[in-house]
Amino acid sequence: MIRFHFALIAAVSFAVAIVAGQAKSADPAPINQGLKYAQRDAQRAVEASQAAAARLAAEVAKLQAAEKLVADSQAAKVAADKAVVDTTAAVVAAETARVAADKTAQEAAANAQKVKDDAAADQAAKDLAQQTATTAQTAATTAAELVKAKQAEKVTADTNKPLADKQLEVAQAALKPAQEAKAAVEKQTVAIAAIAKATQDKATFYATALPVAKVEAPRLIQTLTHTRPFQSCRIDPTGDFVFGGCQDNSIQRWDLVLGTKVPMVGHKSWIADFDFQPGSNLLISAAYEGRVHWWNDALTVPTSIRNVAAHKGQVRALSFSRDGQYIATAGNDKMVRIWRAADGALLKELEGHTRHVYNVAFHPNGKHLISGDLMGILKQWEVESWQLVRDYDAKLLTGYDPTFKADCGGIRGIDFSPDGRYLAVGGIGEVSNAFAGIGKPMVLIFDWVTGQRIHVLSPKGAFQGTVWGLQFHPSGSFLLGVGGGGSGGMWFWDVETGTALLDVALPQVAFDLSFHPDGLRMAVASFDNSIKIFDLGPKTPDAAPAK
Repeated sequence: MIRFHFALIAAVSFAVAIVAGQAKSADPAPINQGLKYAQRDAQRAVEASQAAAARLAAEVAKLQAAEKLVADSQAAKVAADKAVVDTTAAVVAAETARVAADKTAQEAAANAQKVKDDAAADQAAKDLAQQTATTAQTAATTAAELVKAKQAEKVTADTNKPLADKQLEVAQAALKPAQEAKAAVEKQTVAIAAIAKATQDKATFYATALPVAKVEAPRLIQTLTHTRPFQSCRIDPTGDFVFGGCQDNSIQRWDLVLGTKVPMVGHKSWIADFDFQPGSNLLISAAYEGRVHWWNDALTVPTSIRNVAAHKGQVRALSFSRDGQYIATAGNDKMVRIWRAADGALLKELEGHTRHVYNVAFHPNGKHLISGDLMGILKQWEVESWQLVRDYDAKLLTGYDPTFKADCGGIRGIDFSPDGRYLAVGGIGEVSNAFAGIGKPMVLIFDWVTGQRIHVLSPKGAFQGTVWGLQFHPSGSFLLGVGGGGSGGMWFWDVETGTALLDVALPQVAFDLSFHPDGLRMAVASFDNSIKIFDLGPKTPDAAPAK
């Protein structure tokens, strides 16, 4: 069995060495983002597989030590049991010998006395009889001492036996956890080795056929599940992790390569939005409780290092400035607030919205901020002076339901094209029932220079619901929206032409999405307790079947 364990470790190590060698030897030119991140994933998987193989070797060594302790304890118990039997027999034999010696001594003493009392006996007979009596008594004394010695040995043997029994019991009790620990690490090692191989196969394939995102049927490649629905999600700038804001007030962080999950606890209500400070591991999260949290080193050991009461009522959205100095937040108190990222100090309150502010986003030029509210009013602010520059009319994304006497809609999704030419905002249009969310998913595209609306986008097919999440592809070649009503949907558009490219049905409403920096993968936060990872790149060919 132990030989098998070492064979497994050797096989995993050998496979990892091959994968590592391939990853290092892969020609880095030409390269695109898909290949770059595929190679990064492969290298991370290789390192994880090497670490897992080392852990398995350590667990095998622990199991061997536990098995040896059991074997030694069993031998000690056998020896202790034998000692009890042997010393018991020795005491009986010694006692029998002592009784015989005592009898002989008594008889010899009686005979010596008889000879001594015999007037006819000569001195030589008397001396011989006395000598025989003395010798017999000495033998009886020696036999009595031997009985004591054997009794002492038996006491030692009787004492050692329960100790040996206990030692064996402890050793046997420790054996099962060692076996289970080794089995768990062995299973994990095999799984990670398989991940390492799969990621390297992907990187090798991408090196020969540079991947390009295609607006075709997205492939579902991962489903990351939790116990409650998700409201928001964000893939970090390294592409290693996806963060999900959950309705149990937690943030769940998954490793996209290994699938491991780490909970981040601190908020007291649903998580509305995230953003990463450019160039750092600092994550900012906003929740419906009205508070914003700073998470230090979110990619290693996430720790909430600061939180502020940002708004009265819900915080709906937040955004980092392009230089990482400022954080803008939007809330139900009709305010947009500007915070200093370094220490959480409130720098400015931007007034002007008359209803709940649902979204904020900094322009890629770093000089302007956009905020949007329930009534479809977009306001453009100048960074640093924080003066209002102009308003945009997105009132198509709001409506009044006379039955429920309620306004419905607003700027639910927002994003800029990577080159800053276009501003996209999404939500619901043509509202006929505010309570049921009956209306048309709708996206408005504005020209940034002129401020004019140039497109009104909707799904290709008939659908009732809201666009909740909206993001341009990193290349800027298309726009993706997710949302839903009674069911979920994913919609692709060509922004240049305003053409609906593809509708994809989802099982339940999706509230947010985030593109991976490789431009191929994307995360979708869903009401069905999951974050789904889709891939728009080419599928890695299946490995040839074993012969």
